[in-house]
Amino acid sequence: MANITEIENLIKEKLSCEEIDKDATLATYGLDSLDVVEFILELEDKYNISFEAEETKDIKTIGDLLNLINKKLN
Repeated sequence: MANITEIENLIKEKLSCEEIDKDATLATYGLDSLDVVEFILELEDKYNISFEAEETKDIKTIGDLLNLINKKLN
């Protein structure tokens, strides 16, 4: 299982940045809802977890995304 640091590193890699602001909106990093869905699908495959559409619809910030992923991994 991954830990939150590993997930943060995956997000940094995906965003091509060295630091992420958990309070920043996804749009701040140029992400749209399709980008988030693609990233979530990658995580589902990599870590054998699944996300329901209801869980992902309210993701607005990087922190929201991290919190949801962390919840699924623990």
